[in-house]
Amino acid sequence: MQHTEEKFQGDGGFDLFMQSWLPDGDKRAVIILIHGLGEHSSRYQNVVDALVPQGYAIYSFDHRGHGRSPDRQCAHVNDWSEYRSDMRAFVQLVQQREPGLPLFIYGHSMGGLITLEYVLHHPEGLAGVIASAPAVSEVEASPLLLAIGRLMARLKPDFSLDSGLDVTGISRDTAVVEAYQKDPLVHGKVSARWSTAFTGAIAWTQAHAADFQPPLLILHGEADRLVAPAGSQTFFENVRQPDKQRIVYPGGYHEPHNDIQKEQVLADVSEWLAKHA
Repeated sequence: MQHTEEKFQGDGGFDLFMQSWLPDGDKRAVIILIHGLGEHSSRYQNVVDALVPQGYAIYSFDHRGHGRSPDRQCAHVNDWSEYRSDMRAFVQLVQQREPGLPLFIYGHSMGGLITLEYVLHHPEGLAGVIASAPAVSEVEASPLLLAIGRLMARLKPDFSLDSGLDVTGISRDTAVVEAYQKDPLVHGKVSARWSTAFTGAIAWTQAHAADFQPPLLILHGEADRLVAPAGSQTFFENVRQPDKQRIVYPGGYHEPHNDIQKEQVLADVSEWLAKHA
């Protein structure tokens, strides 16, 4: 396996951290991996170790305000389109480096929302999409907190808020939770403007589910209390593309690839990819 780390230019000239894992032998397809809120692209080693030896080249990057990319350690965008533009630049870069190979996007949680919203705008050139616990559920928060967020988004858009993430809900594997808590590249901060952009992106993505074009695989833990499974179920039901599948893991928590049933999850992913590559 060949691993490289470098930077690429995203929206507004941001130099975002990127990395790739390439098989030593022939490549059968390419996967772009999109991470979730407050984490980073290096937390997907289980996915890398399972898929790269099968011939899949994996490319990933850290979102602005995350991991080893610039800006303070806080999820902040002035508009959700900044994530879409970063994605567009990255997809085009990967397509230039790996011409002619089937291309998949695999997004988790917030990365799942970013992926689905991006693909609804740019479905071209994709062999399929995997959305892991995509954050397309209605945000559960008090009306007062939502009102404060909307007010601060206008008065001070970069005002930092605690995301309130219950880290014990990411996995039933206590070692995963402990590693997450000790990871210096993980944070739990979002900006006021991000919070309003996030809820807007969820509403728009759900409203346009019927327009989704590529083959789709959704993975979700039945007991995910960070992103309600009902949201991915609603999106799935509204997708008209007949080549779609949704797998729910009994008792599963938020990160299927890091939960105690990860071997089954990765086997399911491998089987689906093999059918579409």
